[in-house]
Amino acid sequence: MADTATKTTNQKSAPREVKLPVMARETLVLNKRSYHWITERVCGVIEGKQPAFWWQLFIPSVIMAAIGVGGGLIYLVSTGVGVWGNTNRVMWGWPIVNFVFWIGIGHAGTLISAILFLTRQNWRTSINRAAEAMTIFAV
Repeated sequence: MADTATKTTNQKSAPREVKLPVMARETLVLNKRSYHWITERVCGVIEGKQPAFWWQLFIPSVIMAAIGVGGGLIYLVSTGVGVWGNTNRVMWGWPIVNFVFWIGIGHAGTLISAILFLTRQNWRTSINRAAEAMTIFAV
């Protein structure tokens, strides 16, 4: 048993730390660049002029979406809410409850944001963002 505890001369111990090779990589932002240049480069894609093919695809897509939504609304108004599957008057309860729920969520987000603003809480920023996002998505 004592033989296994001691190392023989031909055994090597494991290295205490592993050194990873340093991979050289080009710097992302050279010292020649300013923050203004970076902002212009990033925002220039969105704020720049759109190519002609983009407009040629976008305008027909908007027209088709408007026709689809308009046609759906016309069909809904002319046929009735039976299109949704609400053929029984009792089933109107679910759309009304759903509407009231989402309006309540929107009001709750506004109320939370207003209370924190009126009490001038210093820590309100992140909670206000969440509350206002909740309001926007609910409405």
